[in-house]
Amino acid sequence: MADLSAFATRKQADEGVILPVAIDGVKLPMAIQIFGQDSDCVKEYEREKLRKLMKTTKKHGNKGFDEDELDELIDEQDEAVIVRMGKVVTYDWKKKKVVENEPVELYGKTILDDHESKEYLIKEMPALKDWVKENSDDRSNFLSAGKKN
Repeated sequence: MADLSAFATRKQADEGVILPVAIDGVKLPMAIQIFGQDSDCVKEYEREKLRKLMKTTKKHGNKGFDEDELDELIDEQDEAVIVRMGKVVTYDWKKKKVVENEPVELYGKTILDDHESKEYLIKEMPALKDWVKENSDDRSNFLSAGKKN
């Protein structure tokens, strides 16, 4: 019997995987736990976002959105990234491992495992938003057997 377990991505997407961060070829001294697009938390967020958008669209018909609603839609783009992020940790590229008990800092602010810290991180580092989204959407990151590169 053929076993397809190595190609199952759902469990890993739900648990998240810790990936070292490299943006535009620059290796950053951090890794982020990423939840996959197939994870329950991401799917529930996307469902709720769609429900809200449908409700707002129905309310306005062809009139379009007001400024507050447009601002909210823009903010939801950040939320779509934050929901895909777990813990942010220090990463040692030479040893290829997470550095325990050494927090990540940006401009002297410690990045904690909370919404406010993640929001601050992606606002100050916009390229990180793209990196998180790309890695969350890349199902090969969540293969049960691990990604082969």
